[in-house]
Amino acid sequence: MLTQRALPVRPDRTNSLLALYHDGLARHWPASRRLAGHALWAAGRGGWSPAEQLYLGEQVRAHGLSMRDRKGLHRLLNGGAFPLRVNPLKNKQLFAERGHGLPLPDAWDGRTDLRHWLEGQQDIIAKPSFRSKGQGVERFTREGALWRSGEKRQTAVPLAVRLSALARRGGVIQTRLPTHGALADLSPGALPTLRVVTCVDGAGVARVCATALRLSAGGPRPVDNFNAGNLVLAVDASGRCGPAWRSGGNAAPPSRHSRHPLTGAAIEGATLPDHDAALALAIAAHDRFRDGFTVIGWDIGITAAGPVLIEGNWNPGTDILQLVEGRGLSQSPLGALYRDALARLSPDVWRSARAVEREPR
Repeated sequence: MLTQRALPVRPDRTNSLLALYHDGLARHWPASRRLAGHALWAAGRGGWSPAEQLYLGEQVRAHGLSMRDRKGLHRLLNGGAFPLRVNPLKNKQLFAERGHGLPLPDAWDGRTDLRHWLEGQQDIIAKPSFRSKGQGVERFTREGALWRSGEKRQTAVPLAVRLSALARRGGVIQTRLPTHGALADLSPGALPTLRVVTCVDGAGVARVCATALRLSAGGPRPVDNFNAGNLVLAVDASGRCGPAWRSGGNAAPPSRHSRHPLTGAAIEGATLPDHDAALALAIAAHDRFRDGFTVIGWDIGITAAGPVLIEGNWNPGTDILQLVEGRGLSQSPLGALYRDALARLSPDVWRSARAVEREPR
């Protein structure tokens, strides 16, 4: 996938964030690059996708940041993202190494015998590297001498061969973490994660700017991602949960739920355990990974043993934040920090941006 920066001929001044972003490109780009950006816009490479228009209302979109536009913006703010092989927020093995000392899931270290490590495990998660949105994640559970994934069962030997190949491609094999008891009925099938977006302000301090809690709706996939049919909701400063939204896919708008659609457990009004500790962990993580990254979206697992750092995202999605907050990004505290960060970019950074950029691994 490429980064494409579509540039409208007449920027929409009602959206202060997009206006600043597009003005910066137009001011620093040569005429040939501006024409390329205008051509991308005319071809529909910027703005809102049909799926986003389904679950974000017109007023939110008027002040919002689309998936098509945020990637080019994040690539300006997060210069450490490429090449991907040295990006610790994309290379999962590098993330585990850089995050040493932070609370991370127990994982196979790649040096000891994998079959020996598997002997001490009952429930594991395998994640491919350089993937996002829960793509390719698999769960394996022990059943006597066999390991089960979905309807398939196999012995430890072929499983170890398969997992070793995944690890050689940069993937990780982790112990599956138990969900905090207070959330067991709210996230059946997958560990719930709190998405915490942190951004470095003008004084160089990493701040929590936005949060959204993701819950599994149930089902066979061991992920809680919204686009996989799961739930997302806002959590206020005290840790109190709002109503949840469930993705309707690409054909229907999201549905609103005050109770879990599978278990019936109350979502709205529930209290998120370890809320403050999860936010503190996100700040500590950004301090560890701050080199090259102004804004990071953290996934913090809410486990029985406390908050655990699952992963960081250099290009965090803003769609779920805008959905649960009911406002466009430019109207939020996170949007204000984005504007401040864009205003601090040097002319060289703006000039280095291209209308179309490859994503070297």
